[in-house]
Amino acid sequence: MNALQNFRARKYLQRILLSFMLVVAMLAIASLLLNSNARGRVLGMQEDADRKLLTQINYNIENMNGIVTNQAVALYNDEEMIALKSGGDYKQSILKIQRLNRTVAASPYLHAAVFYNGAQHRFFSSINHNLASNDILYDALRSYMDADANVPKLQLVPINLQGKSGGIDVFAMFVYDGPTLGSVNDNVLILTVKPEWILDNMKALNLVSADEGDQLFITDGSGEIVLSAAGATPEGLDVNRDLLPKIAESKPSLGSFNYDQGKLHYKVTYLNRATNNWQIVSLKDSNKVLGNVRQMRWTEAAVLFSAVIFAVLLSVLLALRLYKPVGQLLTLVPQDGNGRPKSGSGDELSLIAANVTEMAGKLKGLEQERASQFNIARSYQLRSLIGSSEGIGPEEFARLREQHGLDIPGDMPMRLALVQIDDLQGLSGQPGSRMEALLAFAVANVGEELLRSSGSCEAAELKSGHLLFIVGGEPAELSRLGERLRELQETIRKYYRTSFTVTLSEVFSDYRRITPMYQTAVRHSGYRMIFGRGAVIEPANIAANERGEALEIPQELERQLSEGLKSGRIEEAEQAVRAWRETLSGFGADRIFSAVLHLTVSLSGTLGELSRNNLNPLPVNIQTVNRRILEKETLEEIEETLLDIVREVCGRSRSGREDKSRLLADTVKEIIDKHYADPDLNVQRIADMLKVSTIYLGQVFKTEEGQTVVDRINATRLLHAKEYLEQQTLTVSEIMQKVGFGNESYFYRLFKRRYGATPKEYRLKSAIERST
Repeated sequence: MNALQNFRARKYLQRILLSFMLVVAMLAIASLLLNSNARGRVLGMQEDADRKLLTQINYNIENMNGIVTNQAVALYNDEEMIALKSGGDYKQSILKIQRLNRTVAASPYLHAAVFYNGAQHRFFSSINHNLASNDILYDALRSYMDADANVPKLQLVPINLQGKSGGIDVFAMFVYDGPTLGSVNDNVLILTVKPEWILDNMKALNLVSADEGDQLFITDGSGEIVLSAAGATPEGLDVNRDLLPKIAESKPSLGSFNYDQGKLHYKVTYLNRATNNWQIVSLKDSNKVLGNVRQMRWTEAAVLFSAVIFAVLLSVLLALRLYKPVGQLLTLVPQDGNGRPKSGSGDELSLIAANVTEMAGKLKGLEQERASQFNIARSYQLRSLIGSSEGIGPEEFARLREQHGLDIPGDMPMRLALVQIDDLQGLSGQPGSRMEALLAFAVANVGEELLRSSGSCEAAELKSGHLLFIVGGEPAELSRLGERLRELQETIRKYYRTSFTVTLSEVFSDYRRITPMYQTAVRHSGYRMIFGRGAVIEPANIAANERGEALEIPQELERQLSEGLKSGRIEEAEQAVRAWRETLSGFGADRIFSAVLHLTVSLSGTLGELSRNNLNPLPVNIQTVNRRILEKETLEEIEETLLDIVREVCGRSRSGREDKSRLLADTVKEIIDKHYADPDLNVQRIADMLKVSTIYLGQVFKTEEGQTVVDRINATRLLHAKEYLEQQTLTVSEIMQKVGFGNESYFYRLFKRRYGATPKEYRLKSAIERST
C-alpha cells in the first residue's frame, strides 16, 4: 500500500512512463496502419495481375485469330483453289484436295480445311481431321450454316461435332463473298482450328499466376463456356445466372467484383467484349488471395506483442534509470511528518525547482544584504574621509583604501568634481525620492566608467542632489577633466534627458586636502546662479567674482523697482530688474544669495503696500512670489520670474487705477444729482466729502466724463430749472433758488447760453407750444 502511494506521489516518474507508453502505442497504431495498407496493396497487386493475365490472353487470342484469318483469306483467294471453291467439274476438284492436305499438315493449329462448292452443292475437305468419317464434320457444318444465314465471317466460332453434350470440338472460321450466307450457291471456305491450340496458351499463362482452385474460362456471346483452363466451374456456380449478368451490367470492359457463394468467397476479374465477342473470366478464392496477408498479420501481431512487452519492460527500466537522479534530488527537499515534501502539489521537478528557487532567493538575499552592508560601510567611510580628511593619518588612509576598495590615490595629483543635478525639485517632486537616487546612481556609474579610462576615480553620493568625484591622474589629464565631464553631461542628457552642473576644484596632491577642497567646491557651486544649468565651473572662471566680494547690494536699483511698481511704469521696473541682474553677475557666491534675499524682502514690502492702498487686491500672493524667486537656481531664471511679477503687478495696477477713476467719477455724479439744490455745492466740498484733492478730483472727472465738475453742477441745475419753467407754477426767482443758483444774472447768462433764450422767454415759448 505504501509502495502504491509512493508511486502515485512520483508524478514525474508517471509522466516518463506515460511518455514511453505513448511511443509504444504509436508504434502499435503504425503497425496496424501498415498491415491495413499491405492488405490493400496485396489485393491491388493481385487485381492488376489478373487484369494483365486477361489482357494477355485476349491479346494472344487476337493474334491467333489474325493468323487464322490471314491464312483463310489467302487460301480462299488462291487461284489453285478455284476448282474446289466454285468449279463445276468434280474430277478437277478432287485433284486439288491434296493441296488442302498440305496446308493442314503445315499448320499445327488447323484441324481441317473445308470448301463448300456452291456449284456442285458439296463439301471438299482435307483428310487430316482425325474423324472416322467426313460426314460428321459436314453434318455439323451444314447444321450450323443452315441454322442462321448470318454466319460470322472471319471469326472463330465454336463447333460441337459430337452433339450438345459433347462440348466444343473445334473452332471454325467461315470465309465467303457475300454479306450473309443466304444461298446454297454460295462458295464457302471453313478452317477448323484445334481448341488445344488456344487452351494450351491459356493454361500456360494461368500456370504463371494461378493458385490451386483458381478458375479461368472463356464464354461466347450466348454465355456458353467455350474454353476452361482449370476444369469444370465450381459446384453450384451457374455462369449464365450468377456472373454474366453482373459482367453485362458493368460499364468498364475490364473490371472486377467480389462474388460470395455460401462459405466461399471469390474475386471475379473479367474482360468483356473481347476478341470474337467472347468474355474472359478469372475466378479466384479470396481466402487464398488474402492468405499471405493474414499470415503476415499474425506474424506481425506476434512480433508486435513481443515488441510491446519488450518496450514496456525497457521503458520501465529506462524510466527508473532516468528518474534516479531526480529521486536523489527529491530526498534533499524538506519533508513533512509523513515523509512528503513540504512544497506544493506539483511534480518532482516542480518541487525541486521551487526548493532551488527558494534557496537561491535566500542566498541572493544574503548576498544582497552583505553587499548592502558593505556598501553602507564603504559609503560611510568615504563620506567620513570627505568630511574629515585632515584628521586621518597615512596608515589609516591606507587601511581604508585596502579594506573598502577606495580608488583614491594617496601620492599623486587629484582633483574634485562636485556634481549638482539641475532642477531636482521639478524632476523628483521632493528630495530623497526614487528619481533622485536613480539619477545619482546613473551619473556615478557612468562617470566612474568614463573617468577611470585615464586614471583613478571614486564617486560619493552626498547631500540632496550632490555627487562628488575624486579623480586622480597625471596633471595633463586632470587639466582636461572639464572636457571629460562635458562628455558625461552629453551622455546623461541623451539617455536620461536631464542636466547637471559641475564645480571643479584646484589640482592637489595630498589626500588630507580633500575636505577643504570639498568645502571650497561647495561654496563655488553657488556660481551656478551666474553660469546657469549644465555649466562646468572652473576655478579660473570665477576668479573675478571671488575678488569682488566687497561689492554692495544695489539698493538704488531696488528703490527704482519699487517706484516703478507703485507708479505702474513697467519700463522703469523692467530696466531696474535687468540692471540688478547685470550687477549681481559680478558678485561672489555668498553675496549673490544675500542680494537675492534682500531683493525678495524689499519686493514683499512693496507688494504689501500696493495691496493695502489699492481698492482691488493685487493678483499675486506675497508668499508665492517669494517662493517663486527663491526656488530658482540661476540669475537668468530669477530675472524671468521678476519680469513676470512686474508685468502682472503693473498690469493689475493699471486696471485698478482705471476702475478707481470710473468709480470716482460715478460717485461725483451721484453727489451732484442728490445735492444740486445746495448753493454751497462746489468742487472743494465734493473733494472734502470723498477725501481727495480738488486737483486730483478735477483731473479724474475731466478724464472720465470730458467736462469739469463745475460744468456738471451747472448742467444739472439748468436741467431742473428748465423742467420747473415748463410747469408754470413757480416764479423765475423761486426756480433759481430752488435749483441752487444764488446770482440771478449768472443764472440768466448760463440759461441763455445753454438753451438760446432767457428763462422768461423759454417759459413763454413753452406755454405757446402747449396751447397750440
